[in-house]
Amino acid sequence: MSAVRVAGIASFANAFKEALLPALCIACDGVLSGGERGLCGACRSRMVPMSEPCCPRCGVPSDSETDPCITCVDRRPPQDGTIVWGSYEGILRRAVLALKHAGHDELARPLGRRLAARVELAPWSAEITAVAAVPSHGARRLRRGTCAAELLGAAVAAAIRRPSITALRRHGFGRQAGRTRSQRRRLARGSFSARRALAGHRILLVDDVTTTGTTLRRASETIKEAGAEAVYCAALAITPEPRRV
Repeated sequence: MSAVRVAGIASFANAFKEALLPALCIACDGVLSGGERGLCGACRSRMVPMSEPCCPRCGVPSDSETDPCITCVDRRPPQDGTIVWGSYEGILRRAVLALKHAGHDELARPLGRRLAARVELAPWSAEITAVAAVPSHGARRLRRGTCAAELLGAAVAAAIRRPSITALRRHGFGRQAGRTRSQRRRLARGSFSARRALAGHRILLVDDVTTTGTTLRRASETIKEAGAEAVYCAALAITPEPRRV
């Protein structure tokens, strides 16, 4: 059976189930009321942004929001700035997983709006000319039907009133999910290629979750090589480092 047919059957099954059963919150399993979708109001209110400072260059938790971290001072990343909305745990983690793997596309808009609000606070926000997303592999897209990062990117682009463009193509089939941090950092150069010339653009690159930042760096390198004047990154969530937790 083809991947497209499997995705179609799964989508039909979900729609049939939702038509017969009451919609439940993906975080607390409570029955949703009124126009609520995906998350109930109580759980949405408990989904809060990070309070600790992050490196303005790479986005990792740091001692300062204005000065680059030691890693970025030692080796400057290709992106010109990075912001992260929240920590990948609790309700935010459940929401991201529901968006990525359970077909809850309706969560892209409220999550994207939260990320967009954080983007608009960045000192470089006014410079953005277009929004792009970190793409998934083609085979994975066929299986899932959607790409969470692209859904978020489109929502962010609409919220900050910038065009959403397809800038990158992903190569290979290696997954970052499930790998250790050291394995993630070995993501090969050439994992991305540009789909278009980007001369004159200042791109906002959106991803759903970042762990070591390697994917954002590789994608940013490719965008710069395609002629972009600047690349800024925005991730909805960052995976906490075990030693920091």
